Parts: sequence; structure tokens; C-alpha cells
Amino acid sequence: MSKGLKIELEKCIGCNMCALICSGSHVGKFNPSESRINVEDVFPEPGEFRLNYCIQCDEHPCVEECPAEAIKLDEALGIYYVDKEECTACGLCVDACPYNGCWLDPSESYVIKCDLCGGTPKCIEVCPRKVISRGE
Repeated sequence: MSKGLKIELEKCIGCNMCALICSGSHVGKFNPSESRINVEDVFPEPGEFRLNYCIQCDEHPCVEECPAEAIKLDEALGIYYVDKEECTACGLCVDACPYNGCWLDPSESYVIKCDLCGGTPKCIEVCPRKVISRGE
């Protein structure tokens, strides 16, 4: 089981509260394009959504592909995060991720992926439908 987030997609209404609180807590502004979770409307199905985020998979292809070794293990949480000071924004980790779990930030200066807000994911706190919870 993932140490990251657990999602119950059938409950999602696409409100974007998770993305808003994520960007607000990470970059100080409510901008979903700077969030570590992405709410995607599954077109053409009305009311069906997909959440893109780092699932903290067992394979870690992003870690293996990063030439700058900017994706590091947070041993306390048992998850991988991006050290944006070391990230060169080459995008190899983005291409390597089969789960669409990381992407370049809008400035294209570093890669963003879920870091569980240091252990207390804000998205869990604000989701009105309790779509998001912690994995095991």
C-alpha cells in the first residue's frame, strides 16, 4: 500500500479545494497550476474526475531518472520529494513517471510532486467530500 494519499474518485466533485490549499500552502497563492495535486475533468464524461498526484509507487522511476539526484527520500515520512534547489527542471522524471505524478511548475524552473505537506496533508483537511485520506 502507498505511503502517500488514498483517493476515492467516485466521491470527487471536481471542486479543486485540494489543489487550491496545496498551492496556497506551498507557494503562498491559490493557483492550481502550482499545486502538487491536479484535478482533471475526464472529458467527455460529465462529473467524472481524475486526480493526478505522486502515488509514492514502489518502483520510483523518477528517482532513477533524475540526473541531479534532486528527488530525495524523506526518511521520517518514507516518501520521496523534490529538492527544488537541486532540481534542474530537465523533465526526465516527468517523462519517466507512468502515473502522471509530477510535472514542471509554471515557471519551468523545477519539478513539483506531492510531499504530503511535511506529514500533514492540507488537502485531506479541506476536501468537503472526504475523497482524500492517507495511505498506509
